Amino acid sequence: MKKLIAIMLCLAMVLSLATACANEDTPATDAPATEAPATDAPATEAPDASDEKVKISVLRPGDEEKVRAFLEPAIAEFEAANPNIDVEPVYQSWAGWISLYPTQFEADTQPDVIFWWDNKMFDASAHDSIVNLEPYLSEGFTEQIPESVWELVDCGMEGVTYVPSSVDSFALFYNKEVFEAAGLDPNSPPTTWEELYDTCKTITEKTGKPALGVPAITGAEVLEEFVALFVTQSTNSNMLDENSMPLFNTPEGLEALEFIESLVPYFQPSATEYGRGELRTACRDGNIAMFIDGPWAVTTFTADQGVNLDASEKLGIAPVPQKDPANPINWSGTNGWIATREETAEASAKLIEFLMSPEVLEDHHIAYGSAPLYDVEFENTEAFGYDYWKVFYDSAANDTLYGMIGRNSATPAAYYTALEEVWQQLILGTMDAETALAEAAAAAESVTVRNQ
Repeated sequence: MKKLIAIMLCLAMVLSLATACANEDTPATDAPATEAPATDAPATEAPDASDEKVKISVLRPGDEEKVRAFLEPAIAEFEAANPNIDVEPVYQSWAGWISLYPTQFEADTQPDVIFWWDNKMFDASAHDSIVNLEPYLSEGFTEQIPESVWELVDCGMEGVTYVPSSVDSFALFYNKEVFEAAGLDPNSPPTTWEELYDTCKTITEKTGKPALGVPAITGAEVLEEFVALFVTQSTNSNMLDENSMPLFNTPEGLEALEFIESLVPYFQPSATEYGRGELRTACRDGNIAMFIDGPWAVTTFTADQGVNLDASEKLGIAPVPQKDPANPINWSGTNGWIATREETAEASAKLIEFLMSPEVLEDHHIAYGSAPLYDVEFENTEAFGYDYWKVFYDSAANDTLYGMIGRNSATPAAYYTALEEVWQQLILGTMDAETALAEAAAAAESVTVRNQ
């Protein structure tokens, strides 16, 4: 009996050595090594990681029709090149996503890849879920993105946690037919604050139409950006400092709010019912003369006028009017890609790299109306060979840019909410500029103190 047991032990040792040798000859994979959990079941050979399907989801917030036109063909091409990755698109409007994302991150039901705001990298809802993509990205990948863009979106987090996809500055959109009806030159839009005021006054007095649309709809985080355009031009600084304290409570900040106050009689009635989308159609249809928006508005007009808006007799696009034309300052919206789960980070990084390839990024910008990020995009003369695209591109390249508020805060949305209440009263004419300045500064300070 003892001899039999000894023979069985010897056989077990031989089999163990053979298995170890076989494992040493197994080729390494790119998948990270993990320790297998202990089990009483007999050991079996692990399946090849390359045969396993990885499932990830991706969200690009915005108008579903525009996003779908870009995203579905892109996903099909990506999956064909990466048959071991299944990608599920998720569709949600910007306003809808703003209201949903805190609860989704809390429940860990957020998409794996998200088109994100650079000012929400420290958002308490999402911060702990944002993955450092640097270990998963190809060597040299980040070098294709201009250094100035990296500087603009630098959020102080370690590694590559955010991949900027668009840098979209503001421009002035205007209806040439309304200009003509007011006796104004349709090819000479206002370039300074003084000219903007005079143009607004003339249009409303001569035509009875609102001269300048303002996006003041509640909860969409757009009114703050309209006001910030004028405030940052006047102060030549961000709205908040690195400690999230207000920088606009100055004589220059008051000057900006007083200028906005002077424009109130020429805004559209019931301004709090209008977002950017409503202003685009209102300007297209000649119900307002002008509004300020990013390149995202372009597709509304190319659908009506054709892609060559340079030749349009109805719509014009020009640089935003400046307080000091010798020192142009503009507001810039910046969005890019993040990954939100470490377990799917490798697949997410592959998708992000694909979405940032020049051909696919170009399709993205065309579909959703963003300005070119890469110089090579201008080689597509059918899409970008027009002067109006250079208005946005040149502004992003040459103007002093200030972006979204709250980038250093754990609750960036709180600043939009707090300031929106003040700015709405200003543009509705129920609060004067001096009171609005004091109220806005106190509101911003209150949000920051609550976070401490």
